[in-house]
Amino acid sequence: MKYQNLFRLVCLILTVVLLLPAAIACAETDPTNETTAPADTKTPEAVVTEAETTSIYDEEGYLKDSLSPELKFGNNEVVVLHWNDADYEEFFAEGSNGEIVNDALYERNCAIEERLDIQLKFVGTAGDTNNESAFASFLGNSISTGEKAYDIVSAYSYTAGLCAVEGLLADMSKAAHLDFEKPWWPSNLVEQSTINDKIYFLSGDISANVIYAMYVTFFNKEMLKEFQLEDPFKLVQDGKWTLDKQFELCKGIYSDLNSNGTKDPGDRAGLYVYTLHLDAYLWGSDVFIVDSTDGKFELSEDFLGEKTYSLQQKLKGFLESTDDGIHHTIKDGQHKFFGEKLALFMPERCHRAIEFSETDVDFGVLPVPKYDESQQDYITIMGNTFSLYGMPSDVVDPDLSGAVLECMASESYRTVIPALYERSFQYRYSKEEVSAQMFDIAKSGVVFDMARIFSNSLGAYKAWQGAIRYPNAWTTTVQMELRMWSNQITKILESFN
Repeated sequence: MKYQNLFRLVCLILTVVLLLPAAIACAETDPTNETTAPADTKTPEAVVTEAETTSIYDEEGYLKDSLSPELKFGNNEVVVLHWNDADYEEFFAEGSNGEIVNDALYERNCAIEERLDIQLKFVGTAGDTNNESAFASFLGNSISTGEKAYDIVSAYSYTAGLCAVEGLLADMSKAAHLDFEKPWWPSNLVEQSTINDKIYFLSGDISANVIYAMYVTFFNKEMLKEFQLEDPFKLVQDGKWTLDKQFELCKGIYSDLNSNGTKDPGDRAGLYVYTLHLDAYLWGSDVFIVDSTDGKFELSEDFLGEKTYSLQQKLKGFLESTDDGIHHTIKDGQHKFFGEKLALFMPERCHRAIEFSETDVDFGVLPVPKYDESQQDYITIMGNTFSLYGMPSDVVDPDLSGAVLECMASESYRTVIPALYERSFQYRYSKEEVSAQMFDIAKSGVVFDMARIFSNSLGAYKAWQGAIRYPNAWTTTVQMELRMWSNQITKILESFN
């Protein structure tokens, strides 16, 4: 993605038919939803004709799916097994109640039922981080008893990985009606989810929790003004929003507010970061634990080598040897510190914008900083609390399931995601176009890493987090753990063979 192209797209919102209407402040400015410059971006020299718009895009400028209007399934019941302890509802609504996201979910499901002539039934069971094995057992028991009860499975990211390794999910790469070229299935996520030419799970606009869970950098505008610091929006647009630049802006912010003579939570600092959220910097630096591109599934060279070592040393040095940043281990604490105006910057998941919008903190949102200026794109890892969608291994009609998944994803792209942005993230910025652009940049850079999804079977992900907290240098950690990680990779691949 080229930042100048993205900025031009935002500026041309009234003339480019692929964009959302100006009433929705956070538009889907890049209909291809890719992390590289899209080949089919519409410019004033290549605007689609009225006829093309009518056939390809709806009246709001959203791309339509390619499902035939004649595709009907005779009022079949389609049963979706989902985790019912997701942080935010993304599956169903009982009816319209005037709340914008609830109503969008209801309208989406009604549209799916009408378009495909089906009846959706949602069956929920616990499946979050505390219930991964329970969810897998629930699905496994259904499969082993021959019930053939479910047509679609939607699970917490870790849980989906566990289900795939245990052989509970079907390969949906060959199912009819799924069009992985469409923007609601982001191309980088499709590529990263493909293992041995098979796809056992996928996500994108079909999961509202992808948006809620994507990492961004929150910043305090009042503090930025008080210390007369550079405009971070311009840094992002110019490709200069890097880790070193963020650390530079943090200098001189520290104050021992609790007067205990020690840098600790409760003081003012340039950066507050919880251990879990250090993840944002690893993937933001374009480091993947597992390289699953081009048909590969192996530990990446960057993760095992100099780049991760350099990043670890940079983060540890900043957090331990300066007063500019505070690394804390207080779960659910850092948003409290930011809300109390103790931090200039804070990496967190997008859903915190809802909470901060109800406070008096004048905050802004940026993508996660790049490793350095030579890195082309801003890269966004998601928190683990998003859904992966797939089909159970005993699916009766994969083509029916494929049609429903495609319709669910495309309707979410046109209905749920815009509503979610308007309610949760963009309404605060409706008069501030550049802030909307920051969300768009972050969303366009969303990625997976199979090491996170298969964390039950692969320990390398936890090792990265520990490397920031504990004294071992990264090279020592790799030397100690590499053989075990390699064996775990082999077992995962064997489970898919």
